Amino acid sequence: MEKEICWNITARCNQNCKYCHRFLNIMDLTYDENLNILNNLENSGITSITWTGGEALLLNGIDDLLKISYEKGIKNKIITNGKLLTRERIDKIYKYLDSITLSIDSINDDINDSLGRGRNHFEEIKEILDYIKEKKYDIKIRINSVVCKNNIDDFKELTNFLNTYDIYSWRIFKFMPLREKAVINKDSFDISLDNYNEVVNYVKSNSKIENIDTRIEEDMEKKYVLILANGDIVITNKGKDEKVGNALNDSLDKYL
Repeated sequence: MEKEICWNITARCNQNCKYCHRFLNIMDLTYDENLNILNNLENSGITSITWTGGEALLLNGIDDLLKISYEKGIKNKIITNGKLLTRERIDKIYKYLDSITLSIDSINDDINDSLGRGRNHFEEIKEILDYIKEKKYDIKIRINSVVCKNNIDDFKELTNFLNTYDIYSWRIFKFMPLREKAVINKDSFDISLDNYNEVVNYVKSNSKIENIDTRIEEDMEKKYVLILANGDIVITNKGKDEKVGNALNDSLDKYL
């Protein structure tokens, strides 16, 4: 099985999700260094990149990197919390993207606030979905959601909301105490596999979205190769992150 290349191109984020397992305290590379990595990925035969973070849209030069990647024939998928995805920015970058993945875990303002996304998160996501629907842009919309103790009872409302849009896929993550904040806040967010599966089964029975994908801890090891903001290549093995190289200089062929 070919693994997915997730480029965590910045560790910075403009939200403070308490369950997040992103890497923290890693400095951004320069634009030229990131361009070198992109060229190395092309030379390694990479045909698809998931751009994420942190919040990838915070990175200076990210719009240009997406354009260059698109011109190289690489399929670009970006994961974003949407705070910087203004109408003007959608107009600018949508043509370089195969898909936009929007992160939303609840339509309830109190729950979003308790998760660290902020009270306005639902309205921000709704505005993006409404604008893309209005413009009839030819781009896949994907959704990422994390199931945790705070929002486990809120998926009926979220499912009903998403059913009103043309969503290509919905990836549903079980809360994972994998690293950083997620480890610190494990007791506040952890759920059983049985409880997670109840949510997944409900969504699969009631969602109009054809592609429902699930992610538990083992999937993070089997399905992803991570590139960090400093270029480090990381693979998660038995719950531990292993640095196996640096994308500034090393080919990724053997890790795929």
